[in-house]
Amino acid sequence: MMTKNLLRGLNPHRLAMLACAALLALPGPFQDGLTYVRDWRIVTSVVAPALMVIMVFVLLLDFTMTRIFAMDATPDRRADLYHASRLDLWALLVMVGAWTPFLARLFGFPLFD
Repeated sequence: MMTKNLLRGLNPHRLAMLACAALLALPGPFQDGLTYVRDWRIVTSVVAPALMVIMVFVLLLDFTMTRIFAMDATPDRRADLYHASRLDLWALLVMVGAWTPFLARLFGFPLFD
């Protein structure tokens, strides 16, 4: 019941986007700041950080466009769109929060050293 309420009004594209954001949040806390180019760790040390930056912009664009489309929508559809925009923001916060230690080390602000 709770899952059905949480996913109400979401189309498959938005579900895939939120799933990608969740998958990109997983390797964030485990980054050590080193770049590996010879084995499978290239996925977590090069590909995942690059996709994370792209996903930040995708989530912000989806949030903006959802709010714009909600202005002219019917009340039922507007509620679904507002719900989708809140999920976009939560996904963005989780993803950026997971990658904050890595980004802090990258920019020279050691948070946990």
